[in-house]
Amino acid sequence: MAEAVAARTFRKSSKRRHTTLRAGLGSREGVAVGRWRGVGITLGCAAVLAAGGGTVSQAAVPVKAPVTDEAKLPQVPEYVEMETGCTRKSRRVEKRTPWGQQLLGVRPAQELSLGEGVTVGIVDTGVDTVVPALEGRASGDGKQDCVGHGTFTAGIVAGARQEGIGFVGVAPQARVFGVRATTPEGATDADAIADGIDVAVRRGSEVVLVSVAYGKSSKQLRAAVERAAKHDVVVVAPASGGQQSSAPAYPAALPGVVSVASVGLDGGPFPAGRKALPSAPDLVAPGDRVMSVGPGGGSFTGGGDSVAAAFVAGAAALVRAHEPSLSAGAVGNRLRATALRTSGSVPDPDTGYGLVDPAGAISGVVAESAPATVPQNAVGDPYHVPEQRTVSSLPAWGIVAGSVFVIMLTGAAAVLVPRGRARGWRAG
Repeated sequence: MAEAVAARTFRKSSKRRHTTLRAGLGSREGVAVGRWRGVGITLGCAAVLAAGGGTVSQAAVPVKAPVTDEAKLPQVPEYVEMETGCTRKSRRVEKRTPWGQQLLGVRPAQELSLGEGVTVGIVDTGVDTVVPALEGRASGDGKQDCVGHGTFTAGIVAGARQEGIGFVGVAPQARVFGVRATTPEGATDADAIADGIDVAVRRGSEVVLVSVAYGKSSKQLRAAVERAAKHDVVVVAPASGGQQSSAPAYPAALPGVVSVASVGLDGGPFPAGRKALPSAPDLVAPGDRVMSVGPGGGSFTGGGDSVAAAFVAGAAALVRAHEPSLSAGAVGNRLRATALRTSGSVPDPDTGYGLVDPAGAISGVVAESAPATVPQNAVGDPYHVPEQRTVSSLPAWGIVAGSVFVIMLTGAAAVLVPRGRARGWRAG
């Protein structure tokens, strides 16, 4: 079904995601009258336009951006040892905008939807409901989050915008219902996850993020996923358990669950060199040095498929708020069909249908194929990535054709104007 929807949708022409090249030529001090000077202007135009064309053709080349700053923030763990106690509060608050939300175009998406009225169930280690980014919109039975991972993923989904801070959740007006499906230290199993899904569904969640994973399924877990589908709930889960794992994870491996894998700053699978999963994920999202809130409300970094899945859950909340009539299955199909992808068949073994595109999913407009990469001018900082979406070859060729026409006119003028002046503009 997802493949059919994607194929039908991709036959539609994309009316967005294009590159515009502006080239201003001329002088306020007058136009040269000599033939060779005119030819020089023509050659100068050609050089400028050629440089611009080079920029267009190279804009989508993956470039690895070195990172220099992420170590200053504490990393949120996936579990804690009983001897070490709970995760300590972060005393740092990072004010810059994280690279992940820029790459996904979160702010343009929020011009269309903010997730208002949608509840997202967070099945994880619990959610600290009093952190400033979630206060007033978070509830649930997992108010004590010893590990901090549930609070971290909840922030990615629905963290509110705060004055002077660049970080914001994907759906900043969505509600969050936290369910602890682990021990206080973060350990879990299939049946505990199943119970967590059931609780989230009963409490009215339209989207359920299962940001913990287990290596085996169970009858109870399969039944919980089926019940969620019957209640028209979108279930999103990490494609693997842990940052270094390539084994199948549950519930992501079950039918009807949107499976999410992570990519790094270079657009490749994260961690680099990871083996392909037994089955392709549905989508990918940033999972390397992602920033969010943690216990106490300070800034943390985290990574892996569980973090990537939070971006997709937030995108699902935006879609459900914008088009409440869409079924859960239709929301999943919309996310897959509008994802940014490289050329080639889908689902790709590593990236599935591609990088989740929140704005595209809300509007239903399909992007032209392009790799999900960090732009070349990222200058080594994962918090300042200038937003670059998709580069289309069609507008680039249009620019080239128009540029050639301008060059020809300029060349003709460079030859004819001096001759006309020499004759006093009399007919030859």
